[in-house]
Amino acid sequence: AGDTPVYLVGGAIRDRLLGRKRRDLDFSLGEEQVRPLARKVANSYKGSFYVLDEKRNAARVILGSNAQRMVLDFAAFRGGTLESDLYGRDFTINSMAVEIHQPEKMIDPLHGARHLKDKTLKPCGPSAFQDDPVRAMRAIRMCVSFGLRMDEETTGLLRRSVDKLGDVSIERRRDELFHL
Repeated sequence: AGDTPVYLVGGAIRDRLLGRKRRDLDFSLGEEQVRPLARKVANSYKGSFYVLDEKRNAARVILGSNAQRMVLDFAAFRGGTLESDLYGRDFTINSMAVEIHQPEKMIDPLHGARHLKDKTLKPCGPSAFQDDPVRAMRAIRMCVSFGLRMDEETTGLLRRSVDKLGDVSIERRRDELFHL
């Protein structure tokens, strides 16, 4: 990946802490390295390569098939740095990272591991639900799936964002309902 470190981010770290297996992994890295690295991984493991999002510079690699299928998503740092990427995510339990060459060192600026241990769901920032109202639906799913609870502040932020769900495409709302 050149001089840019590659980070495993998000739900894979959360699931690792919970002892759950995961077949989809998200990697964040420098913008100029996304497609070259994703293509290299696809070629090395005889996988399929797709550009997921031209604007956000995201690519997907699919390895294997059916029950053995692995999905690897590669995306440029949101905001240009790992720190801005983690702060821009939905919930603290999804804002952890590990540099792939230093897997023993977790990067957790928003204390997601502690929140996971305490069974508490917290947004990464006060505007998390306003920035993406589907996160209100995702919050309910996370609480149910992982046995989490929300504090009063988080519940208040969620409630204030629900009226904005109508601004979100029906496909995104449908997809979140299917996940529920």
